Amino acid sequence: MENTLHSVRVGDINWLKEERFIHLLKLLKEYPCGISQIALFTTGTHIPLTLAESAKRMEIMKERFKLIREAGFSAGINILTTIGHHCEDLDHGLGDKYTYMTNIDGEVCKGSYCMRNPKYHEEYIIPIYTQMANTGTDFIWIDDDIRYGHMPIGEGCFCDGCIESFNTKHGTAYTRESLKKALNKNDVDLRKKWLDHQSDAICDIFAVIANTVYSINENIKLGFMTGERYFEGYQFARYAEVLSDGGKHEIMWRPGGGAYNDMRFDAIVEKQEQTGRQTAYLPDYVTTVQYELENFPYQLLNKTPKSTAVEAAMCMTVGCTGTAFNILVGESGESLDNMIPHLKAINKLVPFYKALADETKGLKPEGIHTGWTTYSQAAVGECNYVHSSGDMFANYARELFSFGLPECYDIEKADVLMMKGQSAAVMSDEEIKNILSKGVYLNSSSIDYLHSRGFGKNIGFTTAKQYPVDATECYTEHSMNEGFFGGLRNCRQAFHGGDSFGFSMDSEKCEAVSKLIDYHDNVLTDCTCGIFGNELDGRVCAAGYFPHDWLSDSQKTTQLKRIFLWLSKGTLPSFVESFYRIRNITLTGNGKTCVTLFNTTNDCQENVTVAIRTNKNEAILYTMYEGKKTIKADKTEILCGSEYKYFTVDRIEAYEGVIISL
Repeated sequence: MENTLHSVRVGDINWLKEERFIHLLKLLKEYPCGISQIALFTTGTHIPLTLAESAKRMEIMKERFKLIREAGFSAGINILTTIGHHCEDLDHGLGDKYTYMTNIDGEVCKGSYCMRNPKYHEEYIIPIYTQMANTGTDFIWIDDDIRYGHMPIGEGCFCDGCIESFNTKHGTAYTRESLKKALNKNDVDLRKKWLDHQSDAICDIFAVIANTVYSINENIKLGFMTGERYFEGYQFARYAEVLSDGGKHEIMWRPGGGAYNDMRFDAIVEKQEQTGRQTAYLPDYVTTVQYELENFPYQLLNKTPKSTAVEAAMCMTVGCTGTAFNILVGESGESLDNMIPHLKAINKLVPFYKALADETKGLKPEGIHTGWTTYSQAAVGECNYVHSSGDMFANYARELFSFGLPECYDIEKADVLMMKGQSAAVMSDEEIKNILSKGVYLNSSSIDYLHSRGFGKNIGFTTAKQYPVDATECYTEHSMNEGFFGGLRNCRQAFHGGDSFGFSMDSEKCEAVSKLIDYHDNVLTDCTCGIFGNELDGRVCAAGYFPHDWLSDSQKTTQLKRIFLWLSKGTLPSFVESFYRIRNITLTGNGKTCVTLFNTTNDCQENVTVAIRTNKNEAILYTMYEGKKTIKADKTEILCGSEYKYFTVDRIEAYEGVIISL
C-alpha cells in the first residue's frame, strides 16, 4: 500500500462540477496537508441511491479519477449509503421494495433497509458494488450506515425475518413482543446471543461486498467506518476478518462518530476516547487506520482551524495512523477558498502528524482500563434494553483521565482495571478471578455485584451503608494522603446527588484511606475509601464517595495518582505529577515508550512534569510547531519498586500537545 497519512472526503457538491473540483485540487496541491487519498462521496443524501442514478455518477467519477491521479493522489469512492442511514429525500429512493429497518416496537425507518434480506443483497448490494468496482477505483470506503441505530426508530433490526432467523438458529419461538420482554430482563446469555445475531448480519453483508469487489479487482482496498457500536457486540475484529478475507487483502479502518463542532472542546476529548475503544481490538494487519474528522453539516465557524488540526493529532494517539478529513464546505456552495485557513492549520502540523505516526507505530495505549468489553451491552441490567447503552461501562470515569493518569482501551494492556455496577456480568468466573489477581478500582455497586458472584473474600470490603446527604470525605493519616492528613472533599450532595457509601472492612489487611464526616465533624463511617491486598496477589481499592466525579482538587488528584500507582504494583507507564488538567495517552511496545500530553484547556500550562517508568535519562521531545529536541530527566525515584524518571516540559500552549519518546 502507498504510504498513507491522511485523506480527504469530498462531498458531491464539490466534485460533480468539474470547474469546482479542479479548484479543489489546486488548493490541495498548494496546501497538501499530508493527504495522499481523495475519496468521492457517492451522494449527499442519506438514503440508498437508485442504481440508475448511481450509474450516472460513476461515469462522472471516472473522469474525476483521472484528474486526481494527475494531481498525484490515489482516487477512490466513499459509498455513503449501502443500506441507508436515515429518512431523507425519500421520493428519490428505493421505496418499499425491500424490508425496512425495524425496531422492537415494529416501527420502521424508511431511509434504511434490513441488512439480512437476501433479495436486497442480490438486487441492490451486488449491483451497486459492481458498478463501483468497475470504475477503476483504488479503494472503496464503506460508510457507517452498516450498523444498528437509525433515526427515527433507534435500535434495529427486529423485522419478522430477523426474528425468524434468530428463532431458527437457537430453537426459540419469540415474537417481537415476547423478545422485547425477554431482552428487558437481566438475561445476559440471551442478550449475548442477540448481539452475535446482529453481528452475524453485518458479517454476511461484508462477505457479499468483499466477494463482489474482489471478484472484479482483488487490488481494490476496502475500508469501513465505525462508531461506538455496543448494540451489535462491538465485533470489529470479526468484520475485519470478513472484509479482508482472513487477512489476505489489505483493508482500511475509519473510527468515527460525532464531535461536529468545538463549542465544547470536551466533545473532541470524548471522541478521542471512543476512537481508542474502536481501534483497541483491530487485527495487526489493519495498518491504515484513519480517524474520521467532521464538521458536519460543514458550517465553517462551528470548528476553528486550530481545533480541527489539533483534533487530528489527538486521535492519532489512540490507535490511528492518520486522519480522514471531512471538513470541506457543503451544500451552501460557498467558495472553497473559505477553507484555506483550515488547510493552512492542518498543513502546518504535518511534521507533527508524521512524528506521531512514526513514534507510535506498533504501540498501544497502556494504563488504566474502565472494564468495558465488546459485550458490555449485555450487562446493562433490568431495563428498557434498546434504550440503554453499554457505554455506561466505558465512559463513566472520564474525569479520572483529565489530570494526567494514562487511559488504555485494550484490557490486555491494562495495569489497573476499573469496574462499575454489574459490568462483570459478561465475564466468566475465571476472567473475574484473573482481574482480581491484578489491580482493581471498584465502586460500591461493582463490589455488591462481585459479592453476589462469590468473590467477596478477594475484595476485602462490603458496602455497609449509604449516606445520601451532608457527607464529606476526610483523608486519614495514611501514606496515600501524606501532606494533607485531615484534608476534606465535599461534593455537595444537596446539589449533585451521587454515590456516597461506607464500607465494612472484612480483613485485617484492609486499610482505610478516607472516612466520611458530617458538617459538625462527626464521623459517619470509618471507611469510604480503602485498599486491600488479597490472596490472589491482587490489589483492590474500594471507592465509595463520588469515585468517578468531582475529583479535581489538588488533594484528591494526588491521592488517586498514588493509589493507582500502588494498584499497578509500579507498572503504570507514566503519570503527570503537575496539578494540571491534561490528557495523557502513553503508548508502549517493543521496548519503547511514547508519552503524549495534550493541554485541553484555554490556558498555557508551564513546567509540566511527567513521571515515566524507564531507566533512560534522555528523551526526544516533539512540540507541535517547534520541531524536536532532546530533554533530560530532572530526577529519579523508586516508586512501588519501579524506577521512574521525571521529565519537565517548559510549556504546553492552550489546545496543543507534545510527544515524549523514549
